[in-house]
Amino acid sequence: MPIASIVAEPPLQDVQTAQHVITSNTKRGVPMPWWAKIAAKVVLSRVMPSYQVRQRLGLFRHGAMDRDAHRQIRQVERVIAHHRAHGRNTPRAILELGPGDSVGMALVAKSMGFHTSYLVDVGDFASRDMQVYTRLLDALRDTGHTPPSNVDTSSRDALLKSVDSSYRTIGTRALKDIPDTSIDILFSNAVLEHVARSEFQDLIEETFRIMTPGAIAHHQIDLMDHLGGALNNLRFSERVWEGRLMSNSGFYTNRLRFSEILDIAKKAGFNFAVTQITAWPELPTPKRALAAPFNALPDDELKVATFGLLLRKPD
Repeated sequence: MPIASIVAEPPLQDVQTAQHVITSNTKRGVPMPWWAKIAAKVVLSRVMPSYQVRQRLGLFRHGAMDRDAHRQIRQVERVIAHHRAHGRNTPRAILELGPGDSVGMALVAKSMGFHTSYLVDVGDFASRDMQVYTRLLDALRDTGHTPPSNVDTSSRDALLKSVDSSYRTIGTRALKDIPDTSIDILFSNAVLEHVARSEFQDLIEETFRIMTPGAIAHHQIDLMDHLGGALNNLRFSERVWEGRLMSNSGFYTNRLRFSEILDIAKKAGFNFAVTQITAWPELPTPKRALAAPFNALPDDELKVATFGLLLRKPD
């Protein structure tokens, strides 16, 4: 059965689903066994708990957006393009879930005409090195955008204030302080898979609440394990995987599968479509090695490695 056949007829029409196949030699990260990476990350997260220290040593990073100004610009341009094609309102406020190592989205958004922006993360990971943001200003000008003249680059907090942006670092709880129907565009990139399984449905429902009628959200979701790019995270029972040892060591994913995520979005009230699917031609981890209930899922469900999810709140 082709991967496309597990995508139910989407309520959001006229969206083409780009399909890609992962080559058999695709690997991620340091070339070492997945179980050795778990052991190393568990130890490092206890011995070296400061994210800033681990980041400087190159051991953990949240997206590396502080290193790629043009990528930040393209990311916002893409989500604006989705809004132009499928949104039903004038975009004035934008929200990014999980900005990671940079709050540059706030500067990009202001340069593209948004009145205000929100950045929501589970911790204060964004760089305070102002060269990151001055490089982004240069990249914006190089790509034909006009940054506001009053941008304050004396500090990160001053920059955020000068572009009418709010950076909130208490995770999904931060959404509860955002007013109803106040966000026109919302997006994330390789973030939703890290939201705790117990909080995922609440997060999607909160995004529905804060979005204006006709608003769109786009999420790029990575279902691979974050140990090497396979399905080794599905080897563990729920009790073990959701326990503190695994969930607090820097490689946690909620293990929600493709169809589950679509179902949660649908139940929250969203119209939706899948914009992109990347799949393995064969399962990268033997099915017999997977724990229940994953070992009972259809192969086509397990073969989905990444996908793009476009959501629209009904008018």
